[in-house]
Amino acid sequence: LCRQIGLSSIEEIVALIALYRPGPMEWIPDYIRGKKDPNTVTFPHHLLEDVCRETYGVMVYQEQVMEAAKIIAGYTLGGADMLRRAMGKKDEQAMAAEREKFVEGAKRVNNIDERTADSIFDILNKFAGYGFNKSHSAAYAILSYQTGYLKANYPVQFMAAMLSSELGNADKVSHFVAECEAMGLQVLGPDVNESREMFTPVFRQAPGAAAAGTGRGAAGASAAIRFGLAGIKGVGELAARQIIAERERQGPFVDFADFVRRIDGRAINKRVLEHLVKTGAFDFSGAPRRQLFDGIDAALAGAAAAARDRAAGQHSFLDLLAEPPAPELTSPLSDPRSTGASPSLEFPEPEKLAFEKELLGFYVSGHPMDSYAGLAEAIDTFPVDELLRQGDRMEFRLCGIASNLVKKLSKKDNRPWVAFTLATRRASVALNLFADAYASYGQCLSENALVLLQGNILVGPEGARINVKECYPLDAQAASLVRKITWLLRPTHPDLTGFLRDLRTILNTQTGDTRVEFAFVFEDRSAPIAEASSALAWRLHAPTFQRLRAHPAVAGVLVETKRLELKQDRRWSRRA
Repeated sequence: LCRQIGLSSIEEIVALIALYRPGPMEWIPDYIRGKKDPNTVTFPHHLLEDVCRETYGVMVYQEQVMEAAKIIAGYTLGGADMLRRAMGKKDEQAMAAEREKFVEGAKRVNNIDERTADSIFDILNKFAGYGFNKSHSAAYAILSYQTGYLKANYPVQFMAAMLSSELGNADKVSHFVAECEAMGLQVLGPDVNESREMFTPVFRQAPGAAAAGTGRGAAGASAAIRFGLAGIKGVGELAARQIIAERERQGPFVDFADFVRRIDGRAINKRVLEHLVKTGAFDFSGAPRRQLFDGIDAALAGAAAAARDRAAGQHSFLDLLAEPPAPELTSPLSDPRSTGASPSLEFPEPEKLAFEKELLGFYVSGHPMDSYAGLAEAIDTFPVDELLRQGDRMEFRLCGIASNLVKKLSKKDNRPWVAFTLATRRASVALNLFADAYASYGQCLSENALVLLQGNILVGPEGARINVKECYPLDAQAASLVRKITWLLRPTHPDLTGFLRDLRTILNTQTGDTRVEFAFVFEDRSAPIAEASSALAWRLHAPTFQRLRAHPAVAGVLVETKRLELKQDRRWSRRA
């Protein structure tokens, strides 16, 4: 709409905010037409030209209605406000009295006949029913312009501030993280050497690039946003401040052992350490998170013993003979390698991601749906954030990860059902699996399960709602849903033969029903297609699909899925 109008002043933003609501939206075409062609502008009465010129003949604000009453019928400011209230509340008795007063005043002040005065009153009444307070609209417009300017010109700083303003609200943080991704901004996980309390802009200088003098970061620098320590669930502001203070006082932490030795265990206890480790705040050290997690008890005990020795003035005999004295950092008591944890052990990927989601509110190091990238978009009938905009009875298919499951009992018949959240790589939506569907598919739904949902949209007087009718494990359904895959290949790539050889091996061992085609993309954009033998149909495997998709000889991939078909409703089948 802003592009359609071609905004040229703050006053037009003010008007748009007042117009872009149910009711006044019908006047938006008149407003646009009036701006683009002043000859089309008409006024309710020639005396109201000054009142309506700014808005191209359309009465947008309550203040315009009040001013019109003052000019046409001689209302006082207080009387005009009473008229506005009567019109807004649609009080018929009060409106009849005001109409009589308006007609009489128009005759007395401007010698306007009764019929014309009645017509003007009707116009004012129509506008007053939805008129917006201009001062409110102006305040929103100023904020809209300021935030729009900051987002366009200082995107990293702006989004960091937005994320910080919602610290502690996991749903809002997740929403703004998705917005950052859409803007091409990376949100990095917490890091004890770089994070501050809140979300922080991070600029990394590219080699050889010159520093810039603006607040937008250095020229040639890559920009990202670092997660704030206080935003980690269970860490809090006190612990975050202590970590930052210690880092600024004695420099960056060398590794986990150095961190445990230097921090105050009263503010940063075992639980805080566990949450820091689980969210990757020590990933800079290169040590696996599981290894550090399993070594927390031993590391704390070693740090406590070393602190007691320092307090007592004790040193080991070897330390006294050492030349120079051995640094405390290398003491076996604080070395994570002495904790007994397996150095190669890491949390399984689903568990690692689940920790991030639980403690940060979003996934950092990956997403459970990453292995379905390129497939999920083809399987889904609509993006998750567009579901509620579909028409009544529109059927949908959607895949994602289920979380926040809450089991409930129906008030009507005490049957179980479940409320849950489904998250895709783009957004999330709150859903319900009601009693009938839960009885048939409830066993497929669990915390952090990758699922495929099918159902329809029901639109009623209270708006649209999503009716989930079927639920399946995604990994069991994805292969059967994909009808055909077309690989877009670079014919001149040196490793094209290697890709085809690899794919042939996979097709020989993973046989199924998915047809495979090849399209060779040439510089003139022509793409001749060749279909693999029907004997080489594939049983699609999502991780293998991702590995093949990432091959440098692959320019792209087209995924064709089967048509959505819901199972027949049991009530109808019984009647049949």
